[in-house]
Amino acid sequence: MTLDGRLAYDFVPGSGDSAILLLHGFLSDRRAGGRFDRLAFEYARLGHAVLRLDFSGFGASPGGVVDGARLLDDAAVALDHLDSLGYTRQVLHGHSLGSAVSLRVAPSRPHVVTLVLTGAVTGAGQGDRPYPFFTEEQVAAWYRDEDVLLPLDDSPIRSHVVVNRQKPRLGADGTQEELLGAVTTPVLVVHGDTGEQEQALAAVTATGAHLLPPGSEIVVIPGATHTFSESQDALATIVTDWVRKHVP
Repeated sequence: MTLDGRLAYDFVPGSGDSAILLLHGFLSDRRAGGRFDRLAFEYARLGHAVLRLDFSGFGASPGGVVDGARLLDDAAVALDHLDSLGYTRQVLHGHSLGSAVSLRVAPSRPHVVTLVLTGAVTGAGQGDRPYPFFTEEQVAAWYRDEDVLLPLDDSPIRSHVVVNRQKPRLGADGTQEELLGAVTTPVLVVHGDTGEQEQALAAVTATGAHLLPPGSEIVVIPGATHTFSESQDALATIVTDWVRKHVP
């Protein structure tokens, strides 16, 4: 199945007017190595419709070089689809890259009632800096405007994701104040406390905690890494409790 004739997706109808859109992280896809399978099941068990898609350039969706502007359009296409089906209470659950997309599309979507952000990227203003996990060789290629191929470990469809400095990067402009200040619905942010990447992201969120909308909450799962692979039970409990509260 495809959305807009191009985006690969999975959809489970709900029993009411509520729906969850799951947006995956970088170097991942709509299954997230099985982690989104678990979350989709838990959300559907609550009676919500669940939609998850492969961003352009990821999974089974077409696309060569990752383009930040296209990622935002992908999310808008998915939310338009939920609108067309009559789901007027929508939750954006974004992981890592998906959280950055969620924060940027939510302010313009009146049916989004809350955000769930895991391994969240709550900062902004990345400028022309390359991705932090690049090797020295990849950094050099980036500044030569060459395609940089990033291998995938858990995708049965793609062997790599391609990035290039000439394509817009998500969050290249703006500040954290502008990004978080634009959101008006309550936000649940879930971080782990293990691993350099997750600790750095959690520190960014802590810096901007006062900018989150009223009713928002930040939860840290002890021992969890950026993927939450070893903490799926704890994560499922936290996010479903939040959705029960905000989308009964």
